Amino acid sequence: MNIFAQIFGYLLGLIYGVVNDYGIAIILFTLITKSLLMPFTIKQLRSQKAMAAIQPKMKEIQEKYKDNKEKQNQMLVELYKEHKYNPLSGCLPLLIQFPIIIGLFTAMRQPGEYVFVNNPELLAKATEQTFLWIGNLSVPDLMSNIFSSGPVWFLALPGLMPIISSALTYFQMSSMNSATGGTDAVNNQMKIMQIIFPVMILFWGKTMSAGLILYWTVGSIFQIVQQYIMKRPAKGDVN
Repeated sequence: MNIFAQIFGYLLGLIYGVVNDYGIAIILFTLITKSLLMPFTIKQLRSQKAMAAIQPKMKEIQEKYKDNKEKQNQMLVELYKEHKYNPLSGCLPLLIQFPIIIGLFTAMRQPGEYVFVNNPELLAKATEQTFLWIGNLSVPDLMSNIFSSGPVWFLALPGLMPIISSALTYFQMSSMNSATGGTDAVNNQMKIMQIIFPVMILFWGKTMSAGLILYWTVGSIFQIVQQYIMKRPAKGDVN
């Protein structure tokens, strides 16, 4: 994963050198990296939509041949061939993206090691720049960034950026679930994750840097727009 962290850290450093604003640099960096990953994401979404399209026929086969697994598998394979669907096509994009995403998070989490290499002065200047209501992108965005006084427990709660990111993650997953369909068991699991994952994002907001949460927030907006476009009816989605 280190090589990906070095590559993306170098890219973020280049962008910052042009705009001289760490918050704007993170936004541009997010848009660039999401655009690079777009072909894999589109392939994954198309695979999920194709699975949803043949799901009724799959259920029929599974029910009809529930006592004959060999025949069931044979009929499913024929169904996949008929619709030119590869069950592994939805997994491969995830496997390709995984090391890239880890590298991105590593670079964002350790900007001193991967973004502003051997340049502590530039690191301090960049991460301590004010962005919107956030006074320092290198530390978590807490309620203390918005409220100057109040109970200690309240000021230590995740701030506005983690709340926005959590809400966007919820809507992103909701949009993805409604677009892909699936079995009842899969749908129930996705609904559970739709609740758990945004809560995790909110919880991480207490410890992750505001810069990393900003990256996740912008990325969620990008993916929501992408999913909205992909949801529009188009010929050849199944194929």
